[in-house]
Amino acid sequence: MNIYLCGTGESLSDALLNINKNDSEGRTFVLDEQKGRCYVGDEQFRTAPVIINYNNTYYALGEA
Repeated sequence: MNIYLCGTGESLSDALLNINKNDSEGRTFVLDEQKGRCYVGDEQFRTAPVIINYNNTYYALGEA
């Protein structure tokens, strides 16, 4: 699992673009802002290949 910390002024869309552009394994990810929201310790957080931390809110990405 990788955790991506959003920078100041970076949106979730910007973060997703950066993650997809820079993934070392060439994977592509998708984000559903409603279904992807997760919490530390829950199933979605534990099994996601990438987590985005956006203003202390966590989003789990899925592989496309």
